Amino acid sequence: MIAALAPTLMIRCLLAELLAGAVAALTPVVGTRVERALIYLLLVRRTLERGRPTPVVGIGEAVGMPFETARRHVAALTATGHCQRIAGGMIAAGRPLDDPALAPRLALVHDRAVALIERLSAAALLPEIAVPPGDYDWTDGLRVAADLTLAVALADRSRCAKPLDRVLLAALLAGNAGAALFHRAAPADEGPSAWRPVRGRLVAAALHLPEATVRRRYAGLDAAVAVTAGGLVLRPAWLTDAAGEAVAAASRVALRRHLGQLARHRFPFDAPGTAYRRGTPLPLDFG
Repeated sequence: MIAALAPTLMIRCLLAELLAGAVAALTPVVGTRVERALIYLLLVRRTLERGRPTPVVGIGEAVGMPFETARRHVAALTATGHCQRIAGGMIAAGRPLDDPALAPRLALVHDRAVALIERLSAAALLPEIAVPPGDYDWTDGLRVAADLTLAVALADRSRCAKPLDRVLLAALLAGNAGAALFHRAAPADEGPSAWRPVRGRLVAAALHLPEATVRRRYAGLDAAVAVTAGGLVLRPAWLTDAAGEAVAAASRVALRRHLGQLARHRFPFDAPGTAYRRGTPLPLDFG
């Protein structure tokens, strides 16, 4: 078990948990496909912003997938009534924040972003952020949480072309770090001394994905994933080589940018726990 994580690694792990947690929140209601969860989150985010439609080509670019792949997933979401086409592109159908099945799931996405900020604050990893006076609206926070989640989902696309693989690696990183995500950060030169192995079937269960699909995808990610007697472990080199360092740097920039956006929406950084919509979310269950 890891007692604590170096600050840079802790940020990377917390962002990975945000991505995996957002997908886990949405797959039960939009279909057991990572791509559809990410597309739906994008469409909700854009729709909440004055009903702005997104063309399918823009959806593919935002989620990091080819146009034809995006088109198929959009067609599936349209068939299930989760999105619809209007002039200019696609929007989320209906009123997602009033839908009894979807609203709690979207609130959970928001609350996972709040939990990330609360943990950063506890670890003294939040930068000084000026917040204008006024009340915080959680729907503004949901839009920023969606933007940050999608930015994390895109961060490693140069090495992982498929969104599914990026989410699976994020889930594995969060699972390997385990309880260390709840500890105060260690000195900056301390790395993961011992990841907690995770079973692929538990990742599948946590993300509500078919176990056979998860097992097959991890088998093809041997450059990033090591198989041990106790389960799967993300190879440290995947995080610390030049490409991994570039992803970490881009993730930190994205985090800082989106924290600034939250500040403009008057997020209570001095007491982040007061921003929860439904309460502190449970960590993903990796056993």
